[in-house]
Amino acid sequence: MKSSAYTLGVVTCRLSGQTPPFNETGYFKDLTIEGASAGIQLIIFPPMNVNWKTRRVTAWRYHPPVRRWLKESHPIPYLIYDRCYYTDTHHYRLYKPYIDRLRRDPSIHLLGKPLSGKLQTHLIVQKSKFLTPFLLPTKKLTSTADLISGMKQYASVLIKPNGGSHGKGVAAIVDQDRSFRVGGRSKTNRPFHLILHSENSLINWVRRFIGQTPYIIQPFLHLKSIDGRPFDIRILVQKNGEGKWVTTGTAVRTGKPGSLTSNLHGGGHAENTEAFLSKNYSPEKAKDILQSIQYLSENVPIQIEQEHGRLLELGLDVGVDRQGNVWFLEANSKPGRSVFLQTGDREVQRQSVRLPIQYALTLFKGLTGGYL
Repeated sequence: MKSSAYTLGVVTCRLSGQTPPFNETGYFKDLTIEGASAGIQLIIFPPMNVNWKTRRVTAWRYHPPVRRWLKESHPIPYLIYDRCYYTDTHHYRLYKPYIDRLRRDPSIHLLGKPLSGKLQTHLIVQKSKFLTPFLLPTKKLTSTADLISGMKQYASVLIKPNGGSHGKGVAAIVDQDRSFRVGGRSKTNRPFHLILHSENSLINWVRRFIGQTPYIIQPFLHLKSIDGRPFDIRILVQKNGEGKWVTTGTAVRTGKPGSLTSNLHGGGHAENTEAFLSKNYSPEKAKDILQSIQYLSENVPIQIEQEHGRLLELGLDVGVDRQGNVWFLEANSKPGRSVFLQTGDREVQRQSVRLPIQYALTLFKGLTGGYL
């Protein structure tokens, strides 16, 4: 094991009532062990733990020999990996000044620039004429007129938070001739179903449901398996040690019959992509779907990074309808790894940890060599 020549900081949101006070401890343990073999030590801290006068940070470091997390003081790292997950707009605004302060500091480099939101990402991808066939019409939900217009145009629409995750606050609205069937997950991730008997009732409900949260609206696609389970496909793409995009792995996420989302946080589970497609589509169609997935995994990250700025990794969510049409749904610049634990693909899981360390090592050498 190499001695630690570099320190990689990981900034995360603080959780009270537990030690250490943050999520993803399993992932951070794996990163620590992988980093040690490359001469990189990891420290994890909330952004408000930085003391700018002393330029030191109170952080947690995992010590594998004793299997313990120790609280320590360290100089602010030169390279920082952002793993802050925001539960809502208020949570995001609470952390934003602290993250911005890190980003503005000339001696600090973030591994990747977080994406701004679903609509902003859609508009970036839309600039490529080669990717537009995979995109759904998407616009900001700014007024009741947008809602009514969408219902008249598509009969069924999907509304979701522009900056949300884990399927929270997502709702499908289906016109049922004089009434509206609404289903989805609340902002606390609870499933719900209801029938609204007039357009006014729908408008009032949507106003209460979205509140002050920025929302987008899209046509609602019935992305379900043969046995009626909602599903999507998660593609994990990452930078390797040469700074090039590679596809680490893919997995299908399925939800319960009758539910709207397939997110694992909403009770879904993961399956092998090729096995799932072979059960749900003809061999020819499954082959076409896999080719489209490969095309998106190779081209979407390049398009986003070209417009948005440097990234480390992306989780790309893709939908497939019953006709086998492939749709790019959204991208996440802070993807999780639990989907690959559920599929049992240990090599993909290991690679998902190995690549961020390899890329970080490349950047560290750039920092010390002056070519970053």
